[in-house]
Amino acid sequence: MQSAALDKGMKPGNLGDQMAALHSGGRITVELKEWADVVRWVGNDAAHPGGDAVTREDAEDILRLAEQFLHVLYVAPSIAKALRAKKKK
Repeated sequence: MQSAALDKGMKPGNLGDQMAALHSGGRITVELKEWADVVRWVGNDAAHPGGDAVTREDAEDILRLAEQFLHVLYVAPSIAKALRAKKKK
């Protein structure tokens, strides 16, 4: 998630702030920001002692959510760009 934020021009720093900046800059919807927040929260719980337990099911759900986030951010725009180019021919 953070690599995507940096790739999209966000300054290095806190992932929550980067996602908020992507949203406020119109780069992601409020729903995508919420997805990113959930991924970040569960990731923090998994990475740091003292957080909530992360189950295998949680991890699988978060992986799917992160994949969908990245799909919307990268894959869908690429598909749309290719189709626009095809239609212009």
